[in-house]
Amino acid sequence: MTLVAGIDSSTQSCKVVIRDADTGVLIRSSRASHPDGTEVDPEFWFDALQEAIAQAGGLDDVAAISVGGQQHGMVALDATGAVIRPALLWNDNRSA
Repeated sequence: MTLVAGIDSSTQSCKVVIRDADTGVLIRSSRASHPDGTEVDPEFWFDALQEAIAQAGGLDDVAAISVGGQQHGMVALDATGAVIRPALLWNDNRSA
């Protein structure tokens, strides 16, 4: 059986589904919440992704991954790629 994964990172949570590529049957899934607020440290999004992947049994047996997301905000990075401030989300009128 060939497995494929779908990952969705949205405003409220990160969701992972693992399906049989031939039949579409759901094999396993999980979800990890994102924090509430108008300003969020992007590291929380990465942590939620890692948690959701682990709760879904990992990706070692997965042949392909599709990622989708809806995040309304800019992630500011320094020259080394490190996050330098929380991201302002869609519901924070300072980012309008």
